[in-house]
Amino acid sequence: MPVRQIVSSPHFSLITPEKLVRVVPTLAVWGAGAGAAVALLGSDVPLVRKDILSNVPFVGSYWAVDGPADEE
Repeated sequence: MPVRQIVSSPHFSLITPEKLVRVVPTLAVWGAGAGAAVALLGSDVPLVRKDILSNVPFVGSYWAVDGPADEE
């Protein structure tokens, strides 16, 4: 039986769209877990709390930092 046409799927190195579709949900779960860990461990650092965590929508007010009152 002769081969009529050779069809190749697009790829980047060894990553094909089929492999990427299988791996994306796992990467999303690990990414969410890593983000939660960074938020938990970084919540005690004042710079992280002020610049990053207080700017998160909906829950940023939990980490809002009140600055010292200016006394003259």
